Amino acid sequence: MILTCGEAVIDMLSAELADGASGFRPVTGGAAVNCAIALSRLGQSVGFFGGMSNDTFGQFLMQEMQREGVDLSRISPVAQPSTLAFVHPAGESQGFSFFDTDSAGRSLAVTMLPDLTGVQALVFGGISLIHRPAAGAFEALMQMAGHDRLILIDPNIRPALIGEEEAGYRERLQRMMAMADIIKLSDEDIDWLHPDPPEHLLTGRAALVIHSHGAQGATLYSRHGAQHIPTSPVEVVDSVGAGDTLVAGLLASLFEQGITTPAQLARTDMGTLNRALAYGIRAATYSVTRAGATPPTKKDLA
Repeated sequence: MILTCGEAVIDMLSAELADGASGFRPVTGGAAVNCAIALSRLGQSVGFFGGMSNDTFGQFLMQEMQREGVDLSRISPVAQPSTLAFVHPAGESQGFSFFDTDSAGRSLAVTMLPDLTGVQALVFGGISLIHRPAAGAFEALMQMAGHDRLILIDPNIRPALIGEEEAGYRERLQRMMAMADIIKLSDEDIDWLHPDPPEHLLTGRAALVIHSHGAQGATLYSRHGAQHIPTSPVEVVDSVGAGDTLVAGLLASLFEQGITTPAQLARTDMGTLNRALAYGIRAATYSVTRAGATPPTKKDLA
């Protein structure tokens, strides 16, 4: 099983109401939720772990994830409210207005960490790594996962949400990237982090670094060298969740090819890695042609 770890969010998308006025409609969101649903649609056994509310929005999120086949046995819903993110078109990308203060997602504590029996890989990232106590709990969970489980981190940085947490957040991301086997960074992540060149991130545990460039595709860095893989030209309807779908496609392809442990990933040849990234890019490209975070199924990509 692959366990996605992070925030569960209600994305409020612009919509036309029955009376013709403009409004919003709620859909599932949050990096970990998007990735979990995408992995399930791509045929993987997947579970979700994060701070979940038992309010109306939280119940909606849980029902939708269960309908998609995501295992929720490792969560314990709490009374704090769900996080809401109002999504606004902003050119080729998206703008967000978050309502996250005192949320269920932020309230997650170390005492709530799950049993990892049966978990082969974990995915971390998103706004869940900004605010304590939840951010510290996810870092502790990554430490608990040890060296035998495959670990992927996708920071998916939202600078507008960081505020006074910046120093601690930067340090936490550095520690967590040092514990990861796969690091996925977007152009925006690199602009904010100013990390060493991607190939320098391979000097520690990491065996694979993915630098995504939006509509220009992504570049893969491994100890075999670098390879850029472009996207196919499509009409972009909505880019929400595209990065999460890329991560899901990459992991799904690795698992389909029998790459499920850090040791196996470290020995993997460039051709296998290229196929995995190409599959992730195909999945992400398909997702942006539809509104909302709407990942493809295996059949869609066949």
